[in-house]
Amino acid sequence: MREISLQEAEDILYGACILGAGGGGSLEEGLKLVRNIYERGQSIRIVTVDEIKDDWLIVSPYYVGSVAPPSEEVMDKLRGLKELPGNPSVFAAEALQNHLGKDVDAICATELGGNTAWAMDVAATMQLPLVDGDPAGRAVPDLAHTTFNVHGASITPFALASRYGDHIIVESVVNHDRADQIARSFAMISGNIAGICDHPLDGKRFREYIIPDTLSRAGSIGYARRVGQQNDPITSILKEADARLLTNGVIIDSEWHDANGFIEGTILIKDSQTQETWTIWFRNENMIARKGDELISIIPTIISILDCENGEPILNPQCQTGMKVAVIAFPSPEIWTTKEGLAIFGPTYIGMDDQDYGRTLKK
Repeated sequence: MREISLQEAEDILYGACILGAGGGGSLEEGLKLVRNIYERGQSIRIVTVDEIKDDWLIVSPYYVGSVAPPSEEVMDKLRGLKELPGNPSVFAAEALQNHLGKDVDAICATELGGNTAWAMDVAATMQLPLVDGDPAGRAVPDLAHTTFNVHGASITPFALASRYGDHIIVESVVNHDRADQIARSFAMISGNIAGICDHPLDGKRFREYIIPDTLSRAGSIGYARRVGQQNDPITSILKEADARLLTNGVIIDSEWHDANGFIEGTILIKDSQTQETWTIWFRNENMIARKGDELISIIPTIISILDCENGEPILNPQCQTGMKVAVIAFPSPEIWTTKEGLAIFGPTYIGMDDQDYGRTLKK
């Protein structure tokens, strides 16, 4: 276990958002959370997966919701309610801990992205270590898209908390998909954001299910971006992450809409050299990259859009016409490429054929 500096924490967050595939939460909001940790005199301690003991209790706090503004009907019902200071993910973690009647020993981020900062904040606030690992190895759109689900671990009991003092303990659900529907419904009536804490696991099972060293990998990519800014951050990131450049170009169109708690949309990019048009389609995270009509990349491959000049990741709703960007394909964590992984988070999730993933690897 080791304490990390603010600079290390920021590098991790930059790398996590680069691996966030256009989703996973805001980098800007995440940086605010992380910097506030150190400003209030706290810090982040990282524990490796190997250091976790069998009898530890580990939970995954994060937020669930949408960047789309709440409806007027929802806002009418929330007007006059007092918002509580603090992180609703902390409220959810504390509620789950109280429900279980056992102290939590470590915190695990549920994915890589801006959401990683929320886990950092929960860990620092509760004075607990943060695990160097997560159950996705990237950002994912659905609560079902975790290695915990691949291995058959239950998501329950889980806690939901709003910014207004509500909290709910869900003791049983039919499956992860139902859990996602319940969580998003709660978030929608809470202003399109809620804290959640789920998958309480003992250390023995947790070590078997988790993808290890993902924060370390994110930190290395974030560091490569930072030092590469003086020359070529995109090349520096590509080299560090063993990734491939799909296109360099300019965004010529971007649109998105709220789709039942998700955001879905397309981004059109004109290649600066060939003038060919690339289409990125996303559901929270980037799902598909096409060059013209040709399918080039698809989930579970990580497709990210980065600013050409500084290598910063661009959240999908923030993509604007005229931006000069690089589209990068990062290799998927191995578990998502297995038969079991593809069944949960492969092309069939978006109505395509799982064989499409194998075809794109040959291009």
